[in-house]
Amino acid sequence: MTRPAFFFSLIFWPLLAGVGFACPDPDIAPMERHSAKGRDLWNPARFDVLAGGVHHLHDCELIGWGHVRRAPDFVFDLNRMRRFRRLHLRSNAACDTILLLRAPSGRWFFDDDSGVGQTASLSLADPDDGAYAVWVGSFRPEGCDAVLTLETF
Repeated sequence: MTRPAFFFSLIFWPLLAGVGFACPDPDIAPMERHSAKGRDLWNPARFDVLAGGVHHLHDCELIGWGHVRRAPDFVFDLNRMRRFRRLHLRSNAACDTILLLRAPSGRWFFDDDSGVGQTASLSLADPDDGAYAVWVGSFRPEGCDAVLTLETF
């Protein structure tokens, strides 16, 4: 490698390597962590959250569009889910919210506006036991107060 190429690689490699660091990371400690059994969510559980964040999903190798934090807003450690056919999540807010979820299987889910109006909503069939990392984001850079609701069916 020539000296100029080596020099430029020293300068630009750290910048390029840091691009992925702005993406949601389920391995970072969440803002809140909760544990529940499937039957605990038969009655909807509600959690206050500030929707949004500074990281744009479009810049990541994930599905979806919107702004989230790097760390999950919540991790829900759920067990005894086998007898429930659905795990349903929705975000209610004055702004246009999005939901990003990483299931225990490692699969990612995204929604924007599947609920009423600008409400994000996810419904997972045959939910597994394990840790669900959840981001409540906003479509626009400005965030807002929101309520995340979880329930089983």
